[in-house]
Amino acid sequence: MKILLTFFSFFLISAGYCQYFFNDIISTQETNERSKLLRTLKIKKIKATSYESDNSITPGFFVEEEISLDGKKSQLNTTLSGGKQTVTNRTYENGRIKKVQTISNKIETKIDYTYNEKGQLKRILFTTSDTSQKSNSTESHEWVYAENGQLQSMLRIKNTIDSTMIELVKDDKGLIIEERWKKKNRTIETYYYYYDAKNQLSDIVRYQSKYKKLLPDYLYEYDSNGRMNQMTVISMGSSNYIVWKYTYSEKGLKQVEFGFDKERKLLGRIEYTYE
Repeated sequence: MKILLTFFSFFLISAGYCQYFFNDIISTQETNERSKLLRTLKIKKIKATSYESDNSITPGFFVEEEISLDGKKSQLNTTLSGGKQTVTNRTYENGRIKKVQTISNKIETKIDYTYNEKGQLKRILFTTSDTSQKSNSTESHEWVYAENGQLQSMLRIKNTIDSTMIELVKDDKGLIIEERWKKKNRTIETYYYYYDAKNQLSDIVRYQSKYKKLLPDYLYEYDSNGRMNQMTVISMGSSNYIVWKYTYSEKGLKQVEFGFDKERKLLGRIEYTYE
């Protein structure tokens, strides 16, 4: 279950510093949609319980999120095996995520979101402070839109001096199909996005020099309601992967996450309860 929880913690609390279109644009939209659903259903508390493959409760695992009465603030408390504790506070404004503050092991990460007049994500500012090392770092993502409102590019700036241009390539439907990282007019990385017949994101792919070919990092599948019901996460630089399968309630709330290894062996599951 250790590997399973490592992936769980990554997607639960990580800001993510790769695949910028996915992490910044798509994930922010999903966060805002989730918040809207929780407000509509007047959910005030969410608790996650982790089970091993033998159905026993995972020791040392604690995940609980409390949401304010107006739905504008939430606090997520997480403890994973080994005792590592993380507290994440989120603030929403006009139905959109505005600020995230995460504190874990003397490291504080702040994420500030800015939107344009059309409600589109304009800027994300990451600020990280390590009190033990007395160090600070910043990273800014400046998103640019064309006159027709479509995404065009993003400028990533680290510590105000190190910049990378993220260029986006669209197909004839307006879907983002490539994300090109450029530094000093040289392409240093490219991600490819693929979609299913319903224009839902199905694959995130990049060239891996170890295997000398394009390989997926993530694979997605959806149910008849357009909700993601399966995600395959391929470990970087290896052939190992974990398959996450999701079930939902009739109201659209996530109920259970099942984790399987590449042999389709159940690693464990995480069940959610709502109040």
